[in-house]
Amino acid sequence: MTRFSSPVSALVICMNEAKMIGPCLESVNFCAEIIVVDSGSTDNTLDIIQDFIAKGYPIRLFHNDWPGFPRQRKFALDQATQPWCLSIEADEAVDDLLRQSIVTVTQPQNDAFDGWYVRRRDKLKGYGYAHRWVLHNRLLRLFRRDKATMDINLRVHESFEVPGETNTLESGVLLHRREVTVAEDLARANTYSSLKVATLVERGQKPGLIRLVLSPLGNFLKFYVAKRYFLCGRHGFVYSMMVMVYSFATEAKLYEASRDNDPDLSGHGLPDTAPSAAIAASRPPKSSRSRQGLTAKPD
Repeated sequence: MTRFSSPVSALVICMNEAKMIGPCLESVNFCAEIIVVDSGSTDNTLDIIQDFIAKGYPIRLFHNDWPGFPRQRKFALDQATQPWCLSIEADEAVDDLLRQSIVTVTQPQNDAFDGWYVRRRDKLKGYGYAHRWVLHNRLLRLFRRDKATMDINLRVHESFEVPGETNTLESGVLLHRREVTVAEDLARANTYSSLKVATLVERGQKPGLIRLVLSPLGNFLKFYVAKRYFLCGRHGFVYSMMVMVYSFATEAKLYEASRDNDPDLSGHGLPDTAPSAAIAASRPPKSSRSRQGLTAKPD
């Protein structure tokens, strides 16, 4: 497999990911182009990226003030030039089998599909990567650049979409390398549920008592039983319970917003926060933008 030869643009958005971004960039060394969009790192994330550039990695580095997840991903997509795009988080890495699969399906003769779902294998704190028999989440991460769209009005759970035929890469996984503590997961569940409710309210979604009662339990059973996280012991139980907590928080906040008759949730603690090791409420100082080799947002 020739380095930097596949017609793929890897899309990476980041902020303060010094502990994670190195293995991510190494894992996409088959891509002809690597688009990195930083929103104001204050650690040595940018130094690490510059080291990879010095090693010959085809990285194009941009700064873009944090506009929210969907707009930042759309900004990264707009900078890409290759026929295919691979959307990858700074705390993820492509394993060897997935790398081979991507190289194969992005060859010019393989034109049956416009997008490919990949499986992501989460790392559970205290356990390691989820059991190999767990049904890992499928995510649309590989797609044709000229077919992809993004709903920029979403605040969370955003995903690129393609109108044509899609399929799933059966071989290989994305390794989600971050071990999230219970405290971090609770903070994320609180933030993400608020962001999701803000979108639901804007779209006129009404709360439902049945959904409030059954949705959390249903999501727990989906992950713990149907997706087989019980194979991960108590760590899989905690993981599934956190999914239930997130589901309950979303439904309860939707009920609260409807009860308060307040369609504008801007005062209900809904920060549109940047990606980082923990969900941070503050943005980096402006002075962190000026770094050598960092391309500013184009006019």
